[in-house]
Amino acid sequence: MPKIDHDTKQKILLAAEKVFHRNGFKGTRTNQIAEEAGISRTMLHYYFRTKESLFKEVLEGTIAIVFVHMKRMIGRQTDLETLIGGIVDVISDLFEAKPGLPNFVINLFNESEELIHFLAGSQEDTIPAQLDAILRNEKQKGVVAENVRGEDLILHIYSLCSFPYLAMNYIKAKENRDDEAMKAFFRQRRDNIKSFVINGIRP
Repeated sequence: MPKIDHDTKQKILLAAEKVFHRNGFKGTRTNQIAEEAGISRTMLHYYFRTKESLFKEVLEGTIAIVFVHMKRMIGRQTDLETLIGGIVDVISDLFEAKPGLPNFVINLFNESEELIHFLAGSQEDTIPAQLDAILRNEKQKGVVAENVRGEDLILHIYSLCSFPYLAMNYIKAKENRDDEAMKAFFRQRRDNIKSFVINGIRP
């Protein structure tokens, strides 16, 4: 049996990400990933026994990394405005690197109930609870509205960061923007999102 080669494994993961983004989970076949990676199906199965295991590792290389970064930021002793800015930057950096990811996630949610349970169980999401603890302290200081919850806060940030990527073709065509203008648009939105969220949680 051949030894595990890191470069080959990375090539498979990059190919899988492209094919999953293009076809969704249910519409993807392992032979399509092998073809995209330029390897045999036998070689693909040597590295990843099932489509599910490959899919999980693709997620761990994208969405899971964001979870890790956000958890680290939340665990640091920092003020709420800096924390919100950091979360916006982490999510925005991911979407800038992988602009098709928001649409991919939406399609996954619409594919099947089983897949939703698979996604929900593949990552322990403690972020809302961690944010709730921080928000409680801020509410005691009188600087955050009582009705703001950690789950709402992270959903607001994700939605504001992701929707322009879902509507990217329309936004691009509407103002006749080229690729560079779109990059500038997304980067300018970061500061707008930070201000909007911070002002929105005030009493």
